[in-house]
Amino acid sequence: MKRIPQSMVLITGLLLSSMRVAASPSVQQMSDIEVTEYAVRLSNTIEIVEHKGLCHSNNVSCLRAEFARYGVSYDDKEPVKKRLVLMIGGVF
Repeated sequence: MKRIPQSMVLITGLLLSSMRVAASPSVQQMSDIEVTEYAVRLSNTIEIVEHKGLCHSNNVSCLRAEFARYGVSYDDKEPVKKRLVLMIGGVF
């Protein structure tokens, strides 16, 4: 009986966080400031996952779930990196 409420809370939390990720605009449509803030959130999430040892680096499904839990998308890592490189290159 105790597992049912725990399962419901876990499922609800995952659904709410994944809805927030799905509702976020694509990286191409973000302003430079939004991309920078999103990159900070991605970086913080990566640090938390690595520090706590929540997932192995080759377990993509676990990484996707943890990223969703923190309100960022695992698939946005590469587009954000590319935008940051372009932004930094534009400064120099």
